[in-house]
Amino acid sequence: MERISDVHVREIREFLLKSLKDVERLRKAVGKYFSWKPLPTQREASVYAVDGSRMMKRLSGAIVYAVSASAIGEKLYYWNDIGMVFPYKSVDDRVALHMDILEKRMGAMALELGADLVLMDGTISSAIITPPTYVTSTTRDLYSRHGDKLLNAALEFLDFLDEQWVEWREKLKEEGVLNGFSLPSRSWNGEEVFSILMKRGAKSIKGSFWWVNDKEDLIVLFEYLEYLHALDRLLGGRVAAIAKTFYKSDVVKTVKSREGDNLKGTPMIIDTPVVASLSEESGYLPFSYLKEPKGGFPRLVAELMARGRFQNLKDTLIMEGGKIVGARIRPAYVRFAEGGLIYLLEVPEKQDFERTLSEILSVAEDEYVIPLEYAHHSVVIKKKEFDAYVNAVLSALVGEDERFLSFLRYGREPLE
Repeated sequence: MERISDVHVREIREFLLKSLKDVERLRKAVGKYFSWKPLPTQREASVYAVDGSRMMKRLSGAIVYAVSASAIGEKLYYWNDIGMVFPYKSVDDRVALHMDILEKRMGAMALELGADLVLMDGTISSAIITPPTYVTSTTRDLYSRHGDKLLNAALEFLDFLDEQWVEWREKLKEEGVLNGFSLPSRSWNGEEVFSILMKRGAKSIKGSFWWVNDKEDLIVLFEYLEYLHALDRLLGGRVAAIAKTFYKSDVVKTVKSREGDNLKGTPMIIDTPVVASLSEESGYLPFSYLKEPKGGFPRLVAELMARGRFQNLKDTLIMEGGKIVGARIRPAYVRFAEGGLIYLLEVPEKQDFERTLSEILSVAEDEYVIPLEYAHHSVVIKKKEFDAYVNAVLSALVGEDERFLSFLRYGREPLE
């Protein structure tokens, strides 16, 4: 590797020196409107932490992937699934959504199995106010063409998920691990979702075959309904989220708006370096997210809410003129140890913020929250292990039937 260029070092140094001056101007202004508070006293509680992981491998005719989630507290719970999909419509986002579904289910089930508080990695607000673009457009098109037939199918599918939820939870309680099929929308023991609903006597599917030509798009929609179903269950209990990486600027934007010309010329720096400069002590700084239009849920989701579905989610949303502008979430920047890193904590407004933070502190040590660290290490899917496992599975399948090979070759084989 070449020697570090003096030009590059000088350029980055100048950027940082200028940024330090800007941070100092903003720090003085932020101190007028926000205060760094000491951490509350610890409060013992049964706290579980949830995290997830995913891995993919692109083959010549399909994509094989693995998703997993774990919940760690007084007990350990795991949920693992390995599946295969065709590269149809936003497959990367759909695999990420699958992992999110398992995380939200795991968190909700931990609450139902006795946890006082569940900690999620990342943020709650982004999960609530940012529907995937590919789902929104697909749903809008499907609902405009199928209307009440689609609405009734969605309601019957959600009824099925409610029943399946009980089975999942009881098995998780007894065995601690769930393996195998986890998205009925995609398939269930080799049986597609439409066949499952038909066997259950779903009138929306059994009555006519309006759904046949839109099967793939409907599967994408039903996947999203599984996500909303799990998220709604999670929001029914006491939950909080801690993000390690975030690029928020709500504090700085608030101060710049109030100070006007006094801060003229200062750039829109993210909050973290400014907040960190207020104090080296452990503590927290509560603030409010600024309201910004984020779009709206598809009409189908609004209709499902009007029929009593997703009520926890509905109560958490802030809507104006049919648009999502925010969530009823209390955010705060938190430092768990003197001189430590700044984290973003989110707590739903319906919960007591101080109590929630006190319970988190009961499982925090040094700079971070121990169960979240354990959950991360327990769930991470390592590429080397994933590739070895997939290769073993694919070899076994090709040994059964060589015709599978047209789907299972790997495009980078000649390069390796």
